[in-house]
Amino acid sequence: MTFLKALIFLFPTLLMAHSNQDLQAAYQQKNADYQPRTKHLENAKAKFTNHLILANSPYLLQHAHNPVNWYGFNDEAFKLAKQQNKLIFLSIGYATCHWCHVMEEESFEDLAVAKVLNKNFIAIKVDREVLPDVDSHFMGIAQLLTGSGGWPLNVVLTPAGDGFFAGTYFPKNTLITNLKHLQNIWQYKQNLITKTVASVKVALLEKTASATKLPQNLQSLAVQNLRQTFDEFDGGFGDAPKFPHEAQLLMLIDEQMRRPSDDKLSVITTTLDSMASGGIYDVVGGGFHRYATDNAWLFPHFEKMLYNQAQLALVYSKAYQLTRKPLYRRIAKQTLDYVIREMQNGGFYSATDADSDGEEGLFFIWDIQELKAVLGAGFVEFQRYFELSSATEFERHFVIHFKNINNIQASDFIKIDALLAKLYQVRQSREKPLLDNKILLSWNALLLKAFVVASKIDSKYLKVAQNLADFLLDNFYQQSLQRVQIEGQTSQQAIFEDYAYFVDGLIDLYDATGHQKYLITAQKLTDEAIHNFWDKKNFGFKISNNKRLNNNKEIYDGAIFNANGVAYGALNKLSARTQDKKYQQLAQQLLLSFSTKIHKKPSAYASIVKNYSNKQQGILANTVYVYDGRIKIQSNHNQIILNIQKGWHINANKVLQKSLIATQLISDNIKTINYPPAKHINLGFSQDKLAVYDEEITLNFSLKDKRFTLAELTLQACSDKVCLPPQQITLLLN
Repeated sequence: MTFLKALIFLFPTLLMAHSNQDLQAAYQQKNADYQPRTKHLENAKAKFTNHLILANSPYLLQHAHNPVNWYGFNDEAFKLAKQQNKLIFLSIGYATCHWCHVMEEESFEDLAVAKVLNKNFIAIKVDREVLPDVDSHFMGIAQLLTGSGGWPLNVVLTPAGDGFFAGTYFPKNTLITNLKHLQNIWQYKQNLITKTVASVKVALLEKTASATKLPQNLQSLAVQNLRQTFDEFDGGFGDAPKFPHEAQLLMLIDEQMRRPSDDKLSVITTTLDSMASGGIYDVVGGGFHRYATDNAWLFPHFEKMLYNQAQLALVYSKAYQLTRKPLYRRIAKQTLDYVIREMQNGGFYSATDADSDGEEGLFFIWDIQELKAVLGAGFVEFQRYFELSSATEFERHFVIHFKNINNIQASDFIKIDALLAKLYQVRQSREKPLLDNKILLSWNALLLKAFVVASKIDSKYLKVAQNLADFLLDNFYQQSLQRVQIEGQTSQQAIFEDYAYFVDGLIDLYDATGHQKYLITAQKLTDEAIHNFWDKKNFGFKISNNKRLNNNKEIYDGAIFNANGVAYGALNKLSARTQDKKYQQLAQQLLLSFSTKIHKKPSAYASIVKNYSNKQQGILANTVYVYDGRIKIQSNHNQIILNIQKGWHINANKVLQKSLIATQLISDNIKTINYPPAKHINLGFSQDKLAVYDEEITLNFSLKDKRFTLAELTLQACSDKVCLPPQQITLLLN
């Protein structure tokens, strides 16, 4: 019996929609450094090749040589399920997922599991990072059926694509038992599955709630709500596993800027100090691991995700702006420098794995003898700063972290960095964790925003931001917006999060550079997003337009900022910059559509709550637009520049009539201020001359010290026909 005939005997559904010759041809076309990820090898060649060989996703290619006859999430697979009346086994994961690797090795590489799946199921693999809308849909089903979720996510569907059974990691024997049981029910008691499907569909239907009036102090209420889960000892929110919760931290920082208090500041600094000095931060190479497995942030799950680097760099940059604490500037810069150094290829790669050489964390951990050998006499100095006790031991090795980061002086970091540089050099010679080389538009757009914000603490990042924006525009936005680039090939229609994050980043970049092309593109993309994803009946933006999914709308902040929350802020910013009221109207409708959910637990919706506070009380930023965009105000360390639209003016600091509102800047930290000379003009509604400022003017000032500073700018905008009500604008001066 030939090898191929033997395979067909064992695994009958290897008679595929694409012929075996097609799949083998795709395998042969892989470049010379392609390594099939499987234990089933013959003469260094993979024995099995399934439909995933046609994919370009690193995660799908990891499974392309499993004996399971995997398909991608496409019409071909669903059509085959209907034709053969087979249940669908849908498995979702991502390239750097530790437990996905475990289940692959135990089950999907196992011939007994493959035999059950290939005989009775159509097996579909999904990369959740490429298709987050698919992941969101089936995660919702899993949480509905089991009360929890995670990855790998395994869901069993009817041939029509309706989920009725779900779980995460299953040991091999449990998986086989479950699969056989479900196949038996499908064959003999199909009505039980039909009833479950009907119940799931009803539960998944998006219920439209009546709008709730949100209070002005919503952000203060959200912070109070969040503090109930604050860990007073180690910082962060909730118990292990500890995640950073970047959206909530940014909301806290914003509220502390507006209404300072010692207790809020303690929440912020305790959390950021603990993360910076814990094992979750890679002190040797920079950047953050995805989460900590313990309450004290000491032992990480060693994956590094691009979105964590982007969001945490943003958090630490804003925290430095608030506190002027050098540590936070250091962490923000080291995190961004890490991704520039190790993750960049035009755009930025998605992630690195937790595992190397088959062991979790091996790339990142150290033993005492190795540290002594590398550092030599410097080992004694190293022990002054870093904890090497049994409390930090990880499987007979150590995760390096600071003893007490707040006891370290600025001068100490010169010695510390010299020691760490030696460790970094040695570590680079180790086998590196797998690199997920997908370039995702949405995650890169989050990083774009982080670079723009970080340019306030180091101007070098503004050029990096511009280069990234131009790369994304050149590579992801030709005829239509695309989502994924792998090895130079861009594919996959963008979903809503791609639009939301990219628009937000482009608006910030426009504010920082003044380059009109970024604003024009942001407006164009926003209009496309409205056309593609806006729910005209119930308002808000849908996740995507995939016809196989329910495409509900999301507002909850999870691992990354919620796209509707980001879009709410971007719509308001776009309205101020373009003077197009439709964006402000859509923002208000979006807010109302989610208002009941937000009111019940505001801390869970931190992105939209922070942006709501910006709308109600004025955004705390270095670029502010007032009077429907007629006046642009930019502030930095020693000057404020006002650009006033042609045909409009504001009263000067020294007015000629007592009844007029003078332009005035007030702060308890301003040492000196110089107002420009006024222009004296006559207008039709006044016989007297008026002292005014128009076009572009600059207010020069100096501060008493470098602490975080807000100032109140009072002004009144007038044309030659009308004066608008005076405004007091809160400005960020540092």
